[in-house]
Amino acid sequence: MSNMQRLKSTLLNKSNGKWYQKGKWYQRDKLYTGIIFFDKPDHQLEAYEVKNGEISKPYVSPCQIGLSSPIQIDSSGFCNEDEDEYGCGTIPQLYQDKLYQGMSYTFDEGICDREIYTIENGETENQIMWKTQTYEPFMFELRYEDKQSGFNYSNTSKEYVTFGYGKTCKETNQLEEISIKYIWKENTIGKLTIIGNILTSRNYLDCPIPLPKMYELIENYRYFIFDKFVSLHINEDMIVKLFYIWVANNSLKNVEKIHISGLDGLNDLDIFSNKQIFGSLRKIFLNKKTSLKQVERLKAIAPDIDVIY
Repeated sequence: MSNMQRLKSTLLNKSNGKWYQKGKWYQRDKLYTGIIFFDKPDHQLEAYEVKNGEISKPYVSPCQIGLSSPIQIDSSGFCNEDEDEYGCGTIPQLYQDKLYQGMSYTFDEGICDREIYTIENGETENQIMWKTQTYEPFMFELRYEDKQSGFNYSNTSKEYVTFGYGKTCKETNQLEEISIKYIWKENTIGKLTIIGNILTSRNYLDCPIPLPKMYELIENYRYFIFDKFVSLHINEDMIVKLFYIWVANNSLKNVEKIHISGLDGLNDLDIFSNKQIFGSLRKIFLNKKTSLKQVERLKAIAPDIDVIY
C-alpha cells in the first residue's frame, strides 16, 4: 500500500458498508482502494488500508515500521518540518504543548502530502513527502535501526533525482550501499556509490516505497553515461570490473572532472591518459584515503591532468 491515494474520509462516500471515491459530475463513484484517514478529537487520526471499498487493516506507515505510536495526529498547521525554515532538522514536533513521539500526517485539502515519525525529543526520524496529484513520492528518508538499514529518495529538483540505500550486516559488520544521482536533461549519472555486494544482492529492492524507474536505472549500470563532473565511490575490489565495463561501453566520454574513491583497487591507470576513453578529462579529485604511491603513479602517467589530493 505505497504509491496510492491517501485521503480523508470526508473526500469519500460510504454506501452499503463500502467506501467509494467521488466521481466527477459525468462519472459514477468508484470503489476506493488506498489509505483512509478518520478525524478524531484533538487533531488525532485513525488510518486504515482500503481495498475495493472495504477496510482491511490498520495502516502502518513506512515511517513507523518497527516503531510504536500510541496515537496518530494531523499536524497540518503545526508541523515541525514546516517550522524548520533552515532545514536544520532539530525543530521538535509539539502536541498539546509537549514533545511528541509518534506518527503525524499533514494534508492538503484532505489529501495526505506528508508522513512523519518523530522520536522522544520530538525530532524527525523518518519522513515521506507525497505528490498530491500523482500519489508518487517527492522525497523520503527512512531509517530502520533494528535492521541497520536505510533508504533515501529525492525528486524535488527539476534537474535531477537521487536514490540511496545502505545496510550493515549484523553478523559480519560489512556494509553494502548504493546511491545514485541521475540528471534528467542530459540522461547522465552525476554521482554513484557502489559498496559491497549490492549489485548482486539487489537489496535496494526491499525499499517499502516502490521506485521501479530507479530500479531499472540501477539494473542498467553497465550502460551508464557519466556527466561532465562525476563523483564515484566504488569498492576497491569492484572498481576494475566496473571500469572495464564502462570503458567498453564508452561511458566516460563526457567526463571533464572526476572525484574518485577506491582508486587503489585499479592497477591500470593508463586509462586516465587515454583520450579515446577520457577525451575531455581535465581534473581528478582523489579521496584522502588513496595511497600516496597510487597518487604519484597517476601524476606520472597523466601529467597533463590536474590531480588534486
